[in-house]
Amino acid sequence: MITANGARHTRLPTTMVLLAALLFGGCSTGLGGDAAGGRSDGGSGEASGTTVLSPRPSGPTTTVLVEDDPLGGYAPEPLSWSDCGQLQCATLVVPLDWSKPEGDTLNLAVSRRPSSGRSQGSVLVNPGGPGGSGVETVEWVFQEPAFDELNDRFDVVGWDPRGTNSSDSVSCDDSVDDFRALDPSPDDAAETKALNDTAQQITNDCETSSADLLPHVSTSDSVKDMDALRRALGENQMTYYGFSYGTALGSFYADEFPDRVRAIVLDGVVDPDADLEEFLTAQTQGFEDALDAIFASCGSSCPKGGTAKLYDRLAKRVESEPIGSGDLTLGPAELATAAISATYSPDEGPAFAEALTEAEDGDPSALLNLADRYYGGAEYTPYLAIECIDQAHPDGDKEWAEFVARLEKASPRLGGSIGNELLPCANWPVKPVEPRPFPKAVASNPILVVGNTGDAATPFAQAEAMAQNLDNAVLLTHEGTGHTSYGNPCVDEITAAYLVHLDVPEDGTVCRD
Repeated sequence: MITANGARHTRLPTTMVLLAALLFGGCSTGLGGDAAGGRSDGGSGEASGTTVLSPRPSGPTTTVLVEDDPLGGYAPEPLSWSDCGQLQCATLVVPLDWSKPEGDTLNLAVSRRPSSGRSQGSVLVNPGGPGGSGVETVEWVFQEPAFDELNDRFDVVGWDPRGTNSSDSVSCDDSVDDFRALDPSPDDAAETKALNDTAQQITNDCETSSADLLPHVSTSDSVKDMDALRRALGENQMTYYGFSYGTALGSFYADEFPDRVRAIVLDGVVDPDADLEEFLTAQTQGFEDALDAIFASCGSSCPKGGTAKLYDRLAKRVESEPIGSGDLTLGPAELATAAISATYSPDEGPAFAEALTEAEDGDPSALLNLADRYYGGAEYTPYLAIECIDQAHPDGDKEWAEFVARLEKASPRLGGSIGNELLPCANWPVKPVEPRPFPKAVASNPILVVGNTGDAATPFAQAEAMAQNLDNAVLLTHEGTGHTSYGNPCVDEITAAYLVHLDVPEDGTVCRD
């Protein structure tokens, strides 16, 4: 499932790891060899009590190599900004293969919302996914009053990670719509064959169109891109807010570059230690529990007999005959995806009950809108490419089918949809990277971990584990519902004070809806 933020703002995530809509102390000496320069106060101005402007390069310079560099000697060119609507945009050039920094390169799209006052640095954001657009996130993030001072003192910067969106991207979508329309819980040999064949076609298309890129879209690759972006921005240290899958980027960045950490917020924590089966098993149980809560919260919209029974009647009905026609057709895949999408929003119960009632009466449009909202969180094949290479997973159709059967046992309603969303991984042309140890970020400045007790996509236990395992982290608990905690006024005030002033809350602080 995709993991992303956006439930409280413009839109919900798309995949089933929805890990993903969105999106995303003290002072150290920083990286002395940064080609793009930097600020002597660690990027904030806080330590010295003075304000130092972030460099704003006016044009590209020649890339140079320096010795003893954590990026293998690669020094990125400073960013050259140009206006793009209400934002500023630039391109960051990075190596395709970080083990060969003098080899082929990739272009990464970057956007910036300049500070309203005198800039003291940049706050990077990532909306999750994997595959959500950081470039687009800059348009809406940090617009709440709690972040007024942040917007006055910091530029907000987002980038589209390698392989995604406006960066050099994995693009092999010709069969995706056909794949998504198939029953994710096949009932017979013909349906199973159709699902496997279409998944294989996606795999083949990706191998044909993106063979050079597929081995180089892992989280480990993107973590190095993040440090290249930090340097191109002229920052001595990283200030970052990561949502959902963005917490994997943030935690592994802190682990690899602990002395580069100024302030990092991890909101909606994914488990960095799980393989794909472990991750989706935990998520399946989370979505199942959240769907039960949605069923129970229908309020005055509760149908006769209850929402759960209505859902099961519809599920049985669409197995034999979809509801609607043409582009407005509700089948098993769309119904399950709509249910998953509903669990991302804390107040979805009454609206979901009404949508189910309308579908039973022949109008599936509300449920289809929910499914489309989920699909809109991130582009499918970039998300797929990152998931397939990032985590060990079942190999081959037989192993994958056995894995999905275990998910369906835990969640008969949703298990097939969650597991088979990533079925092309079963025969992916690139083997997963070696697993990384759980991030520790030894001797980093304090990191703020935010966990939502009612988050189905990224269960609260994962935030607890992250806070316990990081060398210097504080857990902020949000007693609420929905995916991630951004948008809760209490959480926003605490995270804003941390990002701007490096004010670290007491460990175990609790915010409530």
